Amino acid sequence: MAKHETLFEESSQGAVGAVTAIGFILSVVLVVGGMVLMSYGFNIELESVVEQWTFFGGLAATIIGFMLPFTLLPAIGK
Repeated sequence: MAKHETLFEESSQGAVGAVTAIGFILSVVLVVGGMVLMSYGFNIELESVVEQWTFFGGLAATIIGFMLPFTLLPAIGK
């Protein structure tokens, strides 16, 4: 007989901890906020230097937001 496979298997690590939950919430805020900040970098009323710093600041926030759950949380074991 075929082995009975379930769609959702219970995790062997237990429930999600507070550090993981806060890390993912912070990650979502950084990603979405960074994308909004990047869009503000295309404001023609600002000087070009301010536009560039706004865009690159949003880009940095987005990159950090993606790095948090994929690199930092697994590295600390959360």
